[in-house]
Formats: sequence, structure tokens, C-alpha cells
Amino acid sequence: MLSVRDLEITFSSQSTTVHAVKGISYSLDKGKTLGIVGESGSGKTVSGLALMGLLPPTALVEGEILFNEENILKANKKRLQHLRGSEIALIFQNPLAALNPVFSIANQMVETICLHHNVSKKEAREQAIALLDRVKITDPQRRIDDYPHQFSLGMCQRIMIAMTLSMKPALLIADEPTASLDVTTQKEILELMDELKDEYKMSMIFISHDLGVVLERCDEVVVMYLGNIVEQGKPKDIFLNPQDDYTKKLIDAIPKIQS
Repeated sequence: MLSVRDLEITFSSQSTTVHAVKGISYSLDKGKTLGIVGESGSGKTVSGLALMGLLPPTALVEGEILFNEENILKANKKRLQHLRGSEIALIFQNPLAALNPVFSIANQMVETICLHHNVSKKEAREQAIALLDRVKITDPQRRIDDYPHQFSLGMCQRIMIAMTLSMKPALLIADEPTASLDVTTQKEILELMDELKDEYKMSMIFISHDLGVVLERCDEVVVMYLGNIVEQGKPKDIFLNPQDDYTKKLIDAIPKIQS
């Protein structure tokens, strides 16, 4: 489904050049979950944005990103606009930054559904209410007309997941979707995403700094450090027998339950 080959991303300005991603390669099969783990600045988020064609004009991107055998890096603007949402969708780590504070949830969800599907506003609203119910928003018929500030951070993330599902993407990129949430809400959101992934038969790229979370729910794991992939493989293999010193440090950082 997805094959990334020798992906390099460089940001240049008048005074400096930053080599953010340095020739990484990985693949993802249909219905599977790939975890990309690493500390801030390792290049994991930048590589995820490249899959969506969302990097700024200052970025030089080389290599290949093959999605269903189509090289996204050669797609024109119109094709990229179609791919975003309809085929590949992204959940950001801060839902409040992704939701527009001056528009109601209904306005934002209905607009998204109408943009990607040939339905009336009435049908789109009905779909939006059903999706909000699916992600466990209480009383969705009433709350759909509320604004983002009237929801908790965890509820806003649920709304963003519902909005993403409304586009019915084949590939979902989750960029640290629980980073700003408390531990209890994190668990609820992660379990919800696992459930919805299986139900909608999506492939997923799960980007995180938390190796423990990634090892628990991914079919394959990629460990990134300073723009490079330092290790990749099956979660069990990496957890039980890490080969790279950086991976060992990430594993050592996982909290242990004291007996």
C-alpha cells in the first residue's frame, strides 16, 4: 500500500541548511499499523507531513513516496488535494489547533463531509451526528452545535477522530494523538483508535515518542534519531533484543512497575 524509498528532506534559508530526514525507507501493508518512534527533532513528524504533501515551500524533498504505486512526490496540486482526506488523513497532536474556534462543530464537520462526499447538508449533518456518537460524544444531537471551547481536550480529540473518519481514508497518520492528554484519557483514545482502525479496515502510521505505546499496538516499528532510521522490525524483536544504543535508551525510559 505504502512504500517510502530513500526519503530525504532538507530545509534551506539564506543563513542555514537543515537536513531533517536522511534517506529513510519503510513500507506499510494494507490494514497494518506502523509505529514511528523517536525524540523531538528526530524527523518523524516531518516525514509524516511529507506523505500528505504539507511541507512548506522551503523544503526540498527527494526520493519516492509510493501510495498504491503512485509517487505522491510527483502529484500535482489538484491530485494532492484529492489525496488529502479522501485517501490519506492526519490527526494532529493538538486538536484545539486543528479545530476552528469561531465555527461550531456542526459547521466544520458538515463542510468536511460535503467536500469529500456527494451528499446534502442534511445528510452530512446526520452522518456527523452518527460519527460523534461512534466516538462516544454524549448527546451528539445537541452537542454538535457547540463550539470547540465548550469541550474538554480529550473530547476535542474525539471530534477530530470523528471528522477524520468522515473522510473514509485508506491511510490514517496519527501524530502523537494523545501527547497533550491525561493518562486516563490517553488510554481511552488509544483504545478507540484501535477499535475504529479495525472496524474501518484502515492502515495506520502511529507517530510517537513513547516506545511503550508503539510496541503495544503496532505490527512494525521504525526508530528514528537525528533524521535517520537506526532500527526497524517487529515490536517483540525490538523490545526483547534491541540492536542500537539509542533504542536501548528508549526502552530503558519506559516506566517500570515496582514490585
